[in-house]
Amino acid sequence: MRRTSWTLCLTLFSCLAAGPASAGLNDHHVLVPPSVHTAAPAHPVATAAHPAPPHPAATVPHPAPVPVPQKIAANPALLARVQPLLPSGMTVATAASGFKNEGQFIAALHVSRNLNIPFAQLKTEITGADHDSLGQAIHELQPAADVKMALTTARQQARADIKATAPPKPNADTDKDPR
Repeated sequence: MRRTSWTLCLTLFSCLAAGPASAGLNDHHVLVPPSVHTAAPAHPVATAAHPAPPHPAATVPHPAPVPVPQKIAANPALLARVQPLLPSGMTVATAASGFKNEGQFIAALHVSRNLNIPFAQLKTEITGADHDSLGQAIHELQPAADVKMALTTARQQARADIKATAPPKPNADTDKDPR
């Protein structure tokens, strides 16, 4: 009995002597020696009396990204500009599937037309297993081409197509009530 009391006192003394960084009270207000002490959880534990607040990201629904073919199909003016660039017999849905965004897809269509590279080959390089960038695909399929100039031109053409077919933005000056 005396030995147990002495061991307990010695343990308590060593915990207190080690300082507050290595010894302290756990969540149940029990003194814990430094070898057993654990850090407080990063997130509070929910109990029936104190439920955890909802995670901020869980309260704001994020819309699912719209696939490129659907984005283009939803804009009839853009669809009208893109269709002449498509290879014969290929639909927008088939051509646009696998591209990251409409700008990349439309730029690839322009590169295909500008450099006379078959679109199917260009698409395979970009959306296939290698996932080459448009510039890498141009270099692989037409090594003699000026890749930088081809990219600049195609991207400008794609931006112009998208900008020309974008729905008009409301203007603060023209949307005012004329009364």
